[in-house]
Formats: sequence, structure tokens, C-alpha cells
Amino acid sequence: MSSLFLNKGDTMAEISFKERVRTELLSAAMQYKSIYLDYEYLICSEAFSKKNYYIIAAAKDNFMHLTGVNALVSAQEFFDKCYDGSLSESDFDFSKSGQNEKSVKGTVRRKIKVLPDMMQLFHDGLLTEEEFKKNNVICSFAAADGSCTLGFVDAGKARPKSLIRGNELNNPSAVDLVIRRKAGAQLFDEIIVGDEISLNKYKDKIKSLISHSLLGEDEDSDNPCTD
Repeated sequence: MSSLFLNKGDTMAEISFKERVRTELLSAAMQYKSIYLDYEYLICSEAFSKKNYYIIAAAKDNFMHLTGVNALVSAQEFFDKCYDGSLSESDFDFSKSGQNEKSVKGTVRRKIKVLPDMMQLFHDGLLTEEEFKKNNVICSFAAADGSCTLGFVDAGKARPKSLIRGNELNNPSAVDLVIRRKAGAQLFDEIIVGDEISLNKYKDKIKSLISHSLLGEDEDSDNPCTD
């Protein structure tokens, strides 16, 4: 059994791999909510030819798939348990059809290591690729930095689908602009990646989605979009 040993005074405390994973999941769920559930992101790049832009809007049930574990409860309940701290070792395991436990544990180990990096993905220097493919993983697009690659599937809005350690993009292009809005808001109003020059570059394509304050226009000129 995989384990981690910690010195606690004169006592050696053994922490199983499963318990270590559980602890990491609780921490990641807190970050996932504050970064991916509380906000939506509009992303623009010259790499995109299928759409002018993508809107990233994560859901609770996407979280489980990013961790690599096999949940024994529903995906939404899995996230809720991680978030409120009630997740127990009996709520998940490392059993997956067609894979041995050692292989699944290896996958989980790699994903757990980069989950914190995923929470800090939106920064200058971010890269992207449309129609991303890696082995059996097929995504509408993926975004990557030097630490991790996050693939998204687009169905009106883009949901996070797959987390991979390292930069696995085949034909990376720069992300020029990322703007966010609070979940439930109509307009994007905070630039996360890019600047005013980047904003002007894509202004004509995204104008109806952007707050008047970013465009430097009067409030009456806003044309809210429910996308």
C-alpha cells in the first residue's frame, strides 16, 4: 500500500496514498469553486478558427473528471463532499474499467500534483490550441502553460474536460485576451490576460459581451447579451 510517513515528535504517523489524495481534493475543491465556479471566462486567440471566441463556464460535475479518481457517488455529490470536507475514503477508489489500479494511481498522482497549477492557469504567456488531441483525449480546445494542459469541450459554453501534466499542445498559439465575469452576470468586466491593445484587437467580435467600463463607453451604450 502506498503511504507517506511523517514525523510527529517521537511518533511515526503513516498516511495512506488514498488519504493523501482525499486531503488534496478538499483543498482543490475550495480553489475550484473560487476560480472556476464563481466566474466565467471569455478567451480570444488567433488560434481559433471554429469560433471567434470561447466562453469557459465550469460546472460542479466537471471537477471529478479532472482528478482521475473513480467516484462512488455522483459527480456533483463528489464535488459537494470535497468542498464541504465530508468526503470519505469510501466515496472513491482507483478502479477503472480496462486499467489496473497501479496505472490509475499513477494518473491520479500526476493530476493531483498539477491541480494547484490549474487554478493559476489564466496568466500572461498562456498558450492554446483548437481541436486538441492527445491519445484518446479529444477537446474543442486546450490551454496550457509550462505546468499543465487543460482541455475543454464546447457545447455552447466550454467545460473543462481533461487535465494533463506539462504542456502537451502540438501547435501552440498565444492567448491574446482573457476577460472574466462573475457567474450569472451578463457582461465581462475584468481583464485577466492581455491589455487594452488586445481588447481593441477583438473588440468588434466581442463588443456585445463586454462591460461599458472596459470599452470606455457610457452605460447607456451597453448592449447586454445573455450568452
